[in-house]
Amino acid sequence: MTRSMRPWSERVAAAAFAGLVAVGASAQDSSPAPAAVDDTATAPAGPVKWELRVDASEPLRAMLLRYLDVARFQRDAGTESITRAELARLVAATPAQARTLIETEGYFEPEVKAVLEDGSPPVVRIEVQTGPQATVRRLRLEVQGELAQRAEDGEAGARSLLDRVQAEWALPVGAPFRQPDWNTAKGGTLAALRADAYPLATWSGTVAQVDAAQSSVNIFAVADSGPRVLFGDLQIEGLSRYRENTIRNLSPISPGQPYSEKALLDFQERIAKAGLFDSVSVAVEPTLEQADAAPVQVRVRELPKQQATVGVGVSADTGPRLTFEHLHRRPFDLNWQAKSKLELGRDKQGVEFDFTSHPKPGFYRNLASFSATREEASALVVTSQKARLGRTQDTERIERLYYLEWQRAVGRSADLVDRSMALTANYEWVWRNLDSNLLPTRGVSLSAKVGAGRSFMVSGDLDTGSGWFSIGSGRITGYYPLGSWYGQARLEAGQVFARSDVSVPITLLFRAGGENSVRGYNYQSLGPTVDGAQVGGRVMATTSLELARPFSKKSPAWLGAVFVDAGNAAEDWDGMKLALGYGVGARWRSPVGPLALDLAYGHETRKFRLHFSVGITF
Repeated sequence: MTRSMRPWSERVAAAAFAGLVAVGASAQDSSPAPAAVDDTATAPAGPVKWELRVDASEPLRAMLLRYLDVARFQRDAGTESITRAELARLVAATPAQARTLIETEGYFEPEVKAVLEDGSPPVVRIEVQTGPQATVRRLRLEVQGELAQRAEDGEAGARSLLDRVQAEWALPVGAPFRQPDWNTAKGGTLAALRADAYPLATWSGTVAQVDAAQSSVNIFAVADSGPRVLFGDLQIEGLSRYRENTIRNLSPISPGQPYSEKALLDFQERIAKAGLFDSVSVAVEPTLEQADAAPVQVRVRELPKQQATVGVGVSADTGPRLTFEHLHRRPFDLNWQAKSKLELGRDKQGVEFDFTSHPKPGFYRNLASFSATREEASALVVTSQKARLGRTQDTERIERLYYLEWQRAVGRSADLVDRSMALTANYEWVWRNLDSNLLPTRGVSLSAKVGAGRSFMVSGDLDTGSGWFSIGSGRITGYYPLGSWYGQARLEAGQVFARSDVSVPITLLFRAGGENSVRGYNYQSLGPTVDGAQVGGRVMATTSLELARPFSKKSPAWLGAVFVDAGNAAEDWDGMKLALGYGVGARWRSPVGPLALDLAYGHETRKFRLHFSVGITF
């Protein structure tokens, strides 16, 4: 019997698994064909085991094996045994149950046979002939309510949202009609409306009308946008030590602004990144009565005022280290954070003091810092002191840092001593357009630094003196998926601009080599040397190309990689000679960022070197 132009109703079919939608009451299902079964009157009454064979295409076969009662009882045979007579009744009910399941995949005229064959054990054989899969022949999607009225009045934002909802409907004309896709399409439309100014949107009605004879479906769906919801005032709960302005200064939301799910998520992320709170929740619970000014509810739980950390680690560049850190989130009852750090390592020792204000209007923070370090690399020991005073601003994609810096550096080797100081004004900028800042696979990040100032030569063996100079550097990193591979490319360059007789502190000169530079070479081992000591150059360029692929589909977080790096530092571009490094590595996309272990070969030194790192360098 042909079933034509019937509605795909919203009631749950009792014979199917939870969530499936059954054929409407107006349709007349044909009676299931009787299964060919044994005479159960003489069948043994004890428990029975059987073999189940399903002749159907994937993924229908997998679905039937998962949801049919005859399959479920077979899986549970150890705890839920049945008799031969009960098995025969299951087999007799199987065709109707299978047709209900198959209809959810868009096959509305399937032929299903279920046979119980004698044997030891007996065999339940299910044969399925689906017929053609129904496709969407006609689609009528309408949005009513305030959104439609605003779009009709010519409001650009409303028109754009309406066009996007129509364009992103997930079940277009010509697409196969499947119940999961039908649910996804309806859910996606409401999600788009609710995320952008209309969180009270609902469906006025949805109908999928099936023409089984033509294997087609006509879809009619009408959504009611409800009123446009505007943000109201902030309502902040959970503060005891910090002022409300600490949170208000982080808000991208202003009263009267149209509701935006993205704005709420951005606000929540900003508060979490402030480092002052253990938990953060930002939400709006809109009602018709408060649509013109829906309160934004911010709930926080504060972190302890002080925190101390002891760490043990190892770096491929500077060796093992022991660190002690202390953080005070409101020292002397001021709206600042104070962080101190002591590092004791094989090749690097140092102490740092950082003071950062709580957030200011415009996402700014003031900062002050002092550090003193001793670092040994490539036969050169550098001791330095730095003092910095500035301001930082973090927005969704851009980080900015403005600061004045004084620094003093002393470089020592067996035959060299160089002492110099500098006072500079600096600007650093980072821009990211990535699918994930933590584990990027697609997008681009850019970073740049410019500075200018005056150096003061104290004493040394280098034939230079005091004078004005400037410095600039930049780095671009791109991520792009290539089928089952992940591609990553990096280009970095920098230059100090000064007369050849002007001294520049060693800490501002460029050296290459090591992780995040040119793998296959020791840390900061590439660049000009004086009496065997690596003193750094006034120009630098490095580049890297890497391809990574998961070891298996079952473990996508573990990847193997191949890479090639090149770069160097020199006194000028004419003297630049790129050093080549290449190798293989392993990657783990951990919850705290990518962990990399690389075995690289330095083409110039003809030696292998092991590198490892955690996280992304921007």
